[in-house]
Amino acid sequence: MADAPPNPQRLTELRAKIDAVDESMHALLMQRAGVIDELIRIKGADQAKGAAFRPGREAQMMRVLAERHSGSVPLSMIVHVWREIISTFTWLQAPYRVHLVGGAKPATMRDMARFQFGFTVAMEEHEDAAGAMDAAMAERNALVIVPLEGAGAWWDALDSSSGLSVMARLPAADVPFPTVDSFVLSPPLSDPVPFDLRLYTGLLKSVDSLDRWTGGEVIGHGSEGQRCLIAIPAGGSAPHDLLDIRAAGGYFAPAQAMDSSA
Repeated sequence: MADAPPNPQRLTELRAKIDAVDESMHALLMQRAGVIDELIRIKGADQAKGAAFRPGREAQMMRVLAERHSGSVPLSMIVHVWREIISTFTWLQAPYRVHLVGGAKPATMRDMARFQFGFTVAMEEHEDAAGAMDAAMAERNALVIVPLEGAGAWWDALDSSSGLSVMARLPAADVPFPTVDSFVLSPPLSDPVPFDLRLYTGLLKSVDSLDRWTGGEVIGHGSEGQRCLIAIPAGGSAPHDLLDIRAAGGYFAPAQAMDSSA
């Protein structure tokens, strides 16, 4: 038996519903912008540069999205839309630029950066980490995205003089394209929150000493005489068997729960 032809009246009704939903979404985005405008007025024109970066709140929002999401739309699409919203409204509060270190896979790094920060935020690409960090420090409220491998021991430069520290690790959620293990560096956050994992740099005395750090892991090695990058989970003990220990920021664990099949 042949399938029944589509009902023109029903199709018209469904398209009208889609138009109504689109109109509501647009209205809500404009309403959100109005709230941001009021936020800017309350903070005043002299608000601290970079004050709008809220990695803890962003991580919480992504987890809430994952928990309540259902239906046939891929969660990665929802995350992408929210990332665009978050990044754009953050930019409205305190305009900033992203400095990107392409490393060995510049095209992949570019895709990750755009997924994370959208298309409103200006992005500048650099051949090396030192150039990107220098540019960010000159702007004071810019961000840097740098790969863990392929850009040298960039963490060696994270100290009080640089004014930069890690605030996120990418990818922060499942994405439908290849990725590179990377980090987002930022100026000091005006609203710091405890990270899921804290980062330290230092000269490692012995790899065996990591056993005494409650799950500590060396995630970045430099050449001889360079500092290493170490991640310590929340509740874990700080590294004691390092020389010249320096805090290097931290990050929120990638949202494993963002797998829509979970």
